[in-house]
Amino acid sequence: MSRLASSKTAKIWAERIAQCERSNAPVAQFCQSIGRSPTSYYQWKRKLAAKPQATAFLRVQTSDSTKDSIEIKLPSGISIMVPVSAVESIAAILEQVA
Repeated sequence: MSRLASSKTAKIWAERIAQCERSNAPVAQFCQSIGRSPTSYYQWKRKLAAKPQATAFLRVQTSDSTKDSIEIKLPSGISIMVPVSAVESIAAILEQVA
């Protein structure tokens, strides 16, 4: 399996695990609902927990001119404008550009 495919699969499983935790459903029931085995769930949960997570602190600046959107400036020079209504999507957006 290529590294790219593995990365995509890891992202998919990270989202599935987060969904399961948010649902408060038993793992077996959640896995049945998505057509996957609890064994795969726990294998991926271990793999993802062992993977070092990059953590960084970034300076955040606010101004009155951005009341309905948030601008994220990455060290790479990329600037992203996110509507305040989509704040919950920021993590997914940053994963795509990281």
